[in-house]
Amino acid sequence: MLSRELQSKIDRLWDTFWSGGLSNPLEILEQITYLLFIRMLDVRRTSHERDPASAGAPADSVSTPLLNERLRWSRLLDEAPQHMFATVRDEIFPLLRTYGNDNPEFLGHFADARFSIPTPGLLAKVVDTLEGVPLDAVGIGGDVYEYMLGKVAKAGHNGQFWTPRHIAQLMVELTAPQPGEIICDPACGGAGLLVAAAEYVNRNRPETPEVPARHEQAGETTFQGFDFDTTMLRIGSMNMWLHGVQSPDIRYRDSLAQNTVEDSGRYSLVLTNPPFAGSLDYDAAADDLQRVIQTKKTELLFVTLVLQLLKPGGRAAVIVPDGVLFGSTKAHKELRRILVEDHRIDALVKLPSGVFRPYTGVSTSILLLTKTSGRGTDSVWFYDVTADGRSLDDRRTPLLSPEKLGPTPSERLDRSEHAKNNLPDVVSRWLLRHTSERGRRPSEQSFLVSKKEIAKSGYNLSLNYYRQAHETKELARDSVRLGDFAEIYGGSVAARETGPAPSGDPDVRRRVLQPSLLASHLCPVETLPVRKDRREPRWRLREGDIVGRDLANVRHWTILPAEYEGVQPGQGLIVIRPLENPVPSEYLVTYLSSPQAEQQIQLYDVIPRIRRADLADIRIPICEGDFEEVRTSIARLTEGQIESEKIRDQLRAARLRIFEKGSSNERRARLDEAAELSSLIAQNLRKQSEPYRIFQETYPYGIARAVRKFRHSTSHTEKHEAALQCVESLILSLGIVAHAIAANSGRQNLPEIVQWKQAVGGGGVALGHWVAVIRAVGADAKEIGDPASGLAEAATQKKGKKGLMADLSALVTLRNKIRHGAGPRTRAEFDRSLEKLERLMFSSLSWCTFLARARWVHMDRLRWLPEVGKFEVSGLVLMGDHPDFEPITFQTDVPLVDGSLYMLTPQNEPIQLSPFCLLEDCPTCLTPELYYPDRLTASTALLKSLDRGHELESDTVYASLQLWTQA
Repeated sequence: MLSRELQSKIDRLWDTFWSGGLSNPLEILEQITYLLFIRMLDVRRTSHERDPASAGAPADSVSTPLLNERLRWSRLLDEAPQHMFATVRDEIFPLLRTYGNDNPEFLGHFADARFSIPTPGLLAKVVDTLEGVPLDAVGIGGDVYEYMLGKVAKAGHNGQFWTPRHIAQLMVELTAPQPGEIICDPACGGAGLLVAAAEYVNRNRPETPEVPARHEQAGETTFQGFDFDTTMLRIGSMNMWLHGVQSPDIRYRDSLAQNTVEDSGRYSLVLTNPPFAGSLDYDAAADDLQRVIQTKKTELLFVTLVLQLLKPGGRAAVIVPDGVLFGSTKAHKELRRILVEDHRIDALVKLPSGVFRPYTGVSTSILLLTKTSGRGTDSVWFYDVTADGRSLDDRRTPLLSPEKLGPTPSERLDRSEHAKNNLPDVVSRWLLRHTSERGRRPSEQSFLVSKKEIAKSGYNLSLNYYRQAHETKELARDSVRLGDFAEIYGGSVAARETGPAPSGDPDVRRRVLQPSLLASHLCPVETLPVRKDRREPRWRLREGDIVGRDLANVRHWTILPAEYEGVQPGQGLIVIRPLENPVPSEYLVTYLSSPQAEQQIQLYDVIPRIRRADLADIRIPICEGDFEEVRTSIARLTEGQIESEKIRDQLRAARLRIFEKGSSNERRARLDEAAELSSLIAQNLRKQSEPYRIFQETYPYGIARAVRKFRHSTSHTEKHEAALQCVESLILSLGIVAHAIAANSGRQNLPEIVQWKQAVGGGGVALGHWVAVIRAVGADAKEIGDPASGLAEAATQKKGKKGLMADLSALVTLRNKIRHGAGPRTRAEFDRSLEKLERLMFSSLSWCTFLARARWVHMDRLRWLPEVGKFEVSGLVLMGDHPDFEPITFQTDVPLVDGSLYMLTPQNEPIQLSPFCLLEDCPTCLTPELYYPDRLTASTALLKSLDRGHELESDTVYASLQLWTQA
């Protein structure tokens, strides 16, 4: 990688050109290319003079007039700027334009070379800067040139643009070029793909003392590139030369217009990123291409060209626009059939749509194929790259450190880093495509599809096609057809048949609900228009009907309340009337409003419109749980949406207030007020966007503090231990809640609680005892209909035996294994153990959101309020990770015990947590700690703090537990 010092030097050189009057980046690069070429000739000549064997060429091939002593680069450095300028303009460039007549490696690329540096001063600065670039150091010259290529921030001629270096490296890693191969790029542009291939060959060449692994040793491998842009020929040749390829064969050719007879079947590997979109007249395309596929589309012709260039058994990696993979024209389908039936498609790697920004946002894929003799494809490996290590906007900002970018990073990526850079995973899974990859499903990031399935689809090669087909099959297994449990009809009253309501209160049965009136909230019935005539509609609306627009970006699916009974449906309204209820109506509305539902609906005409028959055919995925649980979750979801809309409205109102009438001082004050409001909201949203931070700020103190420790741990061993402590705190906190619920409802004689009593009176309570109590009390609360605390809902087993209790059981097993001596020892073992531990921990924390809605309160003072007939309670809220607890005051119908700990349910019902938990100052660390009973001795209770394990004795807890265990 280029040093910052060299990058800064190149940046200053670029600025020098701009200030000197040259602003076209491509022209700047051209002028630098000419000067670098002159310097490279001098470097080669000097190397030959010192050691003829190392120069790689006979003396006469470099002894051209351009290299006579007076015109050599090393002599130019001593010239005055005016004389240097005249020499370059009047002598070197005329000779440069003839260079190549006797040098086949350049084939006249400089015939139209034009010297456009305007002043002697600018030339002197450029020459001085280029002299400071160490071209004789291995790889440095190439890195410098690639850095300059990256600064050319616009597309080249004829739709050409640079292939990002990391994408070129990925294509090379997937094709693994070997020494001795003949490698071609028929649309080479700046030769980035050929350079990446040369670097790979050199890097993977076995080193021996006699043959150092230098770039020029890749000379056995032939690199050939074609382009019809002479500027690109010069740039590509220089790029190859500066990367150590001594004889780059970059030549002029219009690849699609010229027949390929002489090159047909010559190449063992083709790497190319041809123009994405273009069109040629039939008579302009080469005859041998048109004989295979008759088309004007250049993207199809280039794939055909690749097949012709490859020898049998040859490989190719081609970047194609996604339209090639699913296009419906005869040429599209025939090309895909040829690829599948007559050759072998090895893989399709779908790239993110922003990977070629700022040039284009078109969706593309890497097509990996092998030319065969009619054997055909067995199966195709697909990979969906969602992140390539850089932002997918026009800036393409790196998202990770340089050591973690590209397909072969020098440092290993963790799971969160993989989400930012998928390329190393592409390479890893590609190597496993014949083994473990065969077991993956289309819902995963990579999967295989058989030739039979591809042929059945009409040779569709789109990754999304097979993923959606799989999702449809999966949905059918656990879903119900909408038309099987609901009637669907459309409204019939046209808008022209309605008018404003007359004075008085007309019959609701004359009111008409037009689709345009549907919004986030239903308007009052009395504001609806009325039908002008008294004709009877075919259908009338009923309470519980679900209505939506048949033509809209947002359909506003809505459940009608009782006051809409008898209203007439307007034209353009879709009405769904459930006859049975396999899912709650609230859930049905939520699904119908989702993109997944829209994807199932077939749309027709230029303006998309729902057909009732198609709506009836969509499948509604079943949601596990009783209806009340589902409705509760939907209500919580709706609550969040309503609050977010309020925030948006506040911001909009604050922005509009800025420009209301008033003085400039008032306007500035309103601007600052709006900015402060916006900043505060943004900060809070950023804080809430990280799930662990939500747990840290909203869960009970013991859990929240353990989560904070986990978040801020740095080393793998610290994070691993913090995760274990977080798991223990969560289980103990849930166990405390479970005991409190059982005691509050008089259910403390459940068998699992009896076992816990025996354990606390014996050698101590194991985590398994706590989990058993949580499971038993959760099931019991659900059975007796006591959902107030939220534990019943959280502990319910989900489909596939998943859910909170399954996660807690797995965590106890894993934790016991680690605590009893079978824990990780090496870095790799810690990584694997932490990954499994964190996955279960995060899942368990996520199941327990009811903990954030039920506040833990330490009661300090109780006061009777005779005027209202209630008790006023003052105390501290023990939520979040900070020990400076917030004060709270609330009223209750029952007296609470001073100094005790309570849980306030969302319904403000106080449930006493003592003696299962109490708040005390720790004698060890002198900070407030939450303690739980671990065991009873003959005379006292031994308590432990939730997340630190500090011990404390309590006679009060002992007395309370003695009475409770004997009850």
